[in-house]
Amino acid sequence: KDVTKNYLQTSFNLEIKPSDCLLVTGSNGSGKTTLLRLILGFTKPDHGIITICKKLKIGYLPEKAELPLFTTALDYLLMIAKIKKVELDIKMLNELNIPLFKKINHLSKGNHQRVAIAATLIGKSDLIILDEPLSGLDRKTTNALIRIIKKMMENNQSFIISSHSPNAFKKLATNFLELWSIIFLITFFIKELEY
Repeated sequence: KDVTKNYLQTSFNLEIKPSDCLLVTGSNGSGKTTLLRLILGFTKPDHGIITICKKLKIGYLPEKAELPLFTTALDYLLMIAKIKKVELDIKMLNELNIPLFKKINHLSKGNHQRVAIAATLIGKSDLIILDEPLSGLDRKTTNALIRIIKKMMENNQSFIISSHSPNAFKKLATNFLELWSIIFLITFFIKELEY
């Protein structure tokens, strides 16, 4: 409620409910990642209040996920499942077409992203925050991810998705937030004056 970060030049009023999907988009520097970091508690707001329900389980995919390089994708995902005290969802891994027996340091950018997405989606998080999840993904994997998210939303799981490709998620979105950076607006205004 009325959350502000002084360098963003904007305030946020958001409420995320079960089965919601908030789609956040905007130009570089507009505050998308800062908004996610505020929600996660990694960054403190200068003003306003962020209220998180007690015992809320949050899954988070950062824009650039760091994974252990010298283990196989399967061993890493088994470790994540063990930490979260759940069974590994083999059906989801097959849908994402993850090369399970390759070491992570031998994976392409797209396969690296698939492993990071799977690690985030494992378990029963109440809220899942995805920062640029489509980076390096092909159309087939994008469609698989959308199907998985839709199914999870039907099970009362909520999502916040920050993306430069909002059209991919528009059918899932229950709310839409578009952020604009001051630099972008100044540039746009100057270009308009030139015409």
